[in-house]
Amino acid sequence: GGGMGFMKESGVEQVMRDLRIFRIFEGTNDILRLFIGLYGFQNAGNQLRGLQQAVKNPFGNAGLLVSEAGKRVRRRAGLGTGITLKGVVHPSLESSSEQAVEAIDLFAGVIENQLFKHGKKVVEEQFMLKQIADSAIDIYAMVVVLSRASRALEEGQATAEHEKVLCETWCMEAYKRVTQNLTSLPSSTTQQIFKNFRVISKAMVEKGGVVSPYTLGF
Repeated sequence: GGGMGFMKESGVEQVMRDLRIFRIFEGTNDILRLFIGLYGFQNAGNQLRGLQQAVKNPFGNAGLLVSEAGKRVRRRAGLGTGITLKGVVHPSLESSSEQAVEAIDLFAGVIENQLFKHGKKVVEEQFMLKQIADSAIDIYAMVVVLSRASRALEEGQATAEHEKVLCETWCMEAYKRVTQNLTSLPSSTTQQIFKNFRVISKAMVEKGGVVSPYTLGF
């Protein structure tokens, strides 16, 4: 990747250089990921707080409570919450748009479940937050790519079919990652991995570096 940053033939030399630099500041990237994850939880928390207030006065907020209950029933039954991108994206991208909607529904459900589980201590669940943030980034990119490809198809641009293939490919890959990241969170294997990460991190902080001896003995 470093050498490609100086080759102009492919037309991506500046992008390659930027990507190399961005990876150097890994601490900053990790902090931004946590910020993205926590910001999403903040919005969900505000909505749940409003719902909590509505529960205290059920007769005055019957419509809201019925609507929220319906959403949760549909989500648990695997029916989704009813949101759709039909009429928004180009008809030929319907399959990709459905993947985006399914990812959004799954994301919303997982966010609520994690808030119910951890409450205010969710800020301490940094390994979980990373997977949440990675999923949010993937979903955002899915919507962006769908928007661009839809515009190209609607305007009949020369590269429209190529952009359609790019869009479909990205959405399939992103949907796979989002599904894997989010559905694996409750699993015992994932929870054990997180516990191991905590043990490893604590040991490295206490040691001030790598705990195990170097392979070459120096």
